[in-house]
Amino acid sequence: MKPKLLLGLALVLGGQCFAAIIYPTAPDGGREMVVKYLDSQSLKFLKVSRAEDLTIAEPFGDYPVTNLMNLSSQNFLSMAQRGAWVYPLMQGTNAVGEMGLGTDQQSGTGLKFSYLKETGSTNTTLEGMRIAEQLPQIKNQDYEFRRLNLAPILFHAVWLHGESDDILIPLPPTFGRWNAYQPYSESQMLALLKPEVEKVRKAWKPFIPK
Repeated sequence: MKPKLLLGLALVLGGQCFAAIIYPTAPDGGREMVVKYLDSQSLKFLKVSRAEDLTIAEPFGDYPVTNLMNLSSQNFLSMAQRGAWVYPLMQGTNAVGEMGLGTDQQSGTGLKFSYLKETGSTNTTLEGMRIAEQLPQIKNQDYEFRRLNLAPILFHAVWLHGESDDILIPLPPTFGRWNAYQPYSESQMLALLKPEVEKVRKAWKPFIPK
């Protein structure tokens, strides 16, 4: 798919859009599917009275890493695969939640409902985007906007994926392990993540069948 300039989030947030932050085009029909699933029960869950009060922002890719063994590689980001397209649900400039649409494995191209969250993580992601827009690196090359998710160690970050390098901006809460909203290189972040991975592996070792 041909990448597009990242305009949607910036327009919704009323901020400036830098041409060097891009995102790939989501499969067709995603926005229509989000509208379909914003029924009365979903609106109640989101504490929203009317669907008309919501703006569906442009989607971005969520990249989970569930296999902690992948973090033994110096290029662990190359092993992350997109798990869902995330559509932020906005009231003004505030996100009240997000809807995730996964790829339909049967068709290979279509979308299917994955989840609906009433979550503050959407707002932290958008704050990470604001910070990313100010980085000097994006004036030199294109970066694709992604969100990285390492659930086993409670790590989430804005991931700016470039042709020659990657930038990670950790999102709160960080539990004092690294600095929220500070840009790190892949190698810098990996050095901080490895001790946390080792803690989790040791904690789960008694429960892993031999």
